[in-house]
Amino acid sequence: MTYSTKKEEAEKIASEINAELVLHLDVRDRLKIRQVFKEVANSCGAINVLVNNAGINRPADFDKQTDEEWDEVIDVDLSGVFRCCQEVLPYIVDNGRIINIGSLSGEYGGPRTPSYAVAKMGIMALTHNLARFLGERGICVNCLSPGVIANEFTEKTMAPDIKELVLFLSPLKRFAKVGEMVGAAIFLASDESSYLTAQTLSVNGGVWVR
Repeated sequence: MTYSTKKEEAEKIASEINAELVLHLDVRDRLKIRQVFKEVANSCGAINVLVNNAGINRPADFDKQTDEEWDEVIDVDLSGVFRCCQEVLPYIVDNGRIINIGSLSGEYGGPRTPSYAVAKMGIMALTHNLARFLGERGICVNCLSPGVIANEFTEKTMAPDIKELVLFLSPLKRFAKVGEMVGAAIFLASDESSYLTAQTLSVNGGVWVR
């Protein structure tokens, strides 16, 4: 199975924000994770913030989800977060931040993404566990749970009837824009969130109001 790395897009963003490094990372490969974190720490001195955002989806009804699809999604979306959180521990500073990216699907339960929903719900539990473990170091661990975002990923993985359901459930009657997740992510990475940990911040257009 191949995955899109979007290298050119990453390099463009890195140029815009004057990032020092652009490194390829496969979250299924623990040794590669270890190598990348070591390289980042050597270059920057330490790691202040880790954002776990790697993810894939293999939509299917529950009775049609295959073992291969299930294992693939869990390996990337949940086990990948687990590996990265473990491997960053020697390098992340005290009072640092870990932001795990969840999903409305994990809170809602799918409906046509059993493996993805379980992985994202698992991230929320992992967030709670890690927040307890790292609390003495002052490291805040939180989960940012976006609603449906209008992007290429959504177009490829979400069926039309599910899109209609989400729009029906949302008071704002639209999908999110990518930029609308930025403020929440910056807040969780900043000193302004220094007393916020083990939380899931849902930025989903008010889906739960209805």
